[in-house]
Amino acid sequence: MIAGEASGDIYGSDLARHLYKLIPSLKIAGIGGKRMRDAGVNILYDMSGISVVGVSEILPRLKAIRQAYKLAADIIRAREVDIVVLIDYPGFNIRLAGAAKRAGIPAVYYVSPQIWAWRKGRISLLAKRIKKMIVVLPFEEDIYKKAGIDCSFIGHPLVDEMLSTRPLEESLRRYGIGSDKTVIGLFPGSRTGEIRALLPAFLEAAQLIKNGNPKIQLVMAVAESLNFKEVEDVINKWNMSKVGGNRCLDVKMIRGEANDVLNVSDVIIAASGTITLQAALLEKPMVIVYRLSRLTYLIAKLLVSIKDIGLVNILAGRRIVPELLQGDATPDKIAAEAKKFLYDRKYHDLTKKDLNEIKLKLGPPGASARVAKVIAGMLN
Repeated sequence: MIAGEASGDIYGSDLARHLYKLIPSLKIAGIGGKRMRDAGVNILYDMSGISVVGVSEILPRLKAIRQAYKLAADIIRAREVDIVVLIDYPGFNIRLAGAAKRAGIPAVYYVSPQIWAWRKGRISLLAKRIKKMIVVLPFEEDIYKKAGIDCSFIGHPLVDEMLSTRPLEESLRRYGIGSDKTVIGLFPGSRTGEIRALLPAFLEAAQLIKNGNPKIQLVMAVAESLNFKEVEDVINKWNMSKVGGNRCLDVKMIRGEANDVLNVSDVIIAASGTITLQAALLEKPMVIVYRLSRLTYLIAKLLVSIKDIGLVNILAGRRIVPELLQGDATPDKIAAEAKKFLYDRKYHDLTKKDLNEIKLKLGPPGASARVAKVIAGMLN
């Protein structure tokens, strides 16, 4: 089982638990993070060393990525496994699917590469290399079936993930947040590069939102894939850069509890990614923000074939929440968009209604259990 990102670690952990229920004697090993390890997966290489996005961002991690690939490919070539489960992380996993094909080992791709957004030519490689595609977005099923790939949409595993969210009152008590507070949730990403690129702008925007409103409480989710101290240092450095070097912005940092942070938040500011779907499932109005290195952005402009990058907007087929990318991802613009949700009740309520429609599109609970049954059937 191979996952290279925080969202993949969530999906992999849920899938592993259901597989162990179906086949108690099963052994699962691979690449992942804390969630998969806690679910009983033998983690051979921790994904924190290979979780990157973009072109220039890959270079510092290239050695680690090669090491991880060689480890997984050697196990596959030695035919030490009966099935390979690939979770998103396309640059790595599509290549690994080729190793599985050559070794005669069936590969299941769970959580599709976003071939509908960019590099559509990869679908021909997938058609040759994988045994089964399982997608988590409803419109993806037809795309793969038209390419001759055995593909199924059986719901999104985040539906189950969000059902486990604590009651709001319990979450507020747990983190010492008064019920009279207006909470802004900050989600600057699950990779170190995202934190460096986005967090200072998020903090500046949060300061602008908080100015003149003492009831604003700032809460930030720190992904388990990140070094907590490094994230804390970014905040402290930002605070020290202000006049007088005083700690001018108080941010409550919560590690590994993204659901709780979403739950207590009235509005969120988030890096584009899976967290936006989690927010939609709780009907939380959001501002989606993203920045890439200049090189990666220029390449993306040539390759990406969709207008919006936020998954909620893609599923809606129109822009229902604001997206601020590259040069538009300024503190002033982020703060202005967040304030619209805070102070324009009609706009806020209309967005919640749109997000509820997205929630309905993601299917019923039980997706991970259904995926586990498919894989168990292939093993048997």
